[in-house]
Amino acid sequence: MAIETVDVSKSNLNLTTTRTPSSELGKDDFLKLLTQQLKNQDPMNPMDDTEFIGQMTTFSSLEQMVNMNKSLETMISAYNSSSQTQAMMFLGTTVTAQTAEMEEAVTGVVDMVGFKDGTPYLRVGEHAFSVSDVQLASPTIYNV
Repeated sequence: MAIETVDVSKSNLNLTTTRTPSSELGKDDFLKLLTQQLKNQDPMNPMDDTEFIGQMTTFSSLEQMVNMNKSLETMISAYNSSSQTQAMMFLGTTVTAQTAEMEEAVTGVVDMVGFKDGTPYLRVGEHAFSVSDVQLASPTIYNV
């Protein structure tokens, strides 16, 4: 009997991967496993109630964690987009700011907040600064 050898080097294989394995199971994976377990259980020896309740509790906890993660992502996104609100809070405040091009910092009252391409700018006298240029901020005290 002759044994035939086959060259299986990567150069002659045309394999495609449709699923990327992950070390984490999501709620959909858990639900699929639970469904398969229920489908394939022995009708004469059904799953123990406490085990089933434990699995359902785990599934519920997993779903709540996924929902909480989505809520946190939404909050972080809202916080990151609140730079316009943060800039408006500088209006009327005394700030010390300096850009990389300036030799000395400028101190004065923010008398206007403007926006260019969605980026907020603070006007102090005849200078414009981004919020990240602000080095110091303090309340403005007016003498009456």
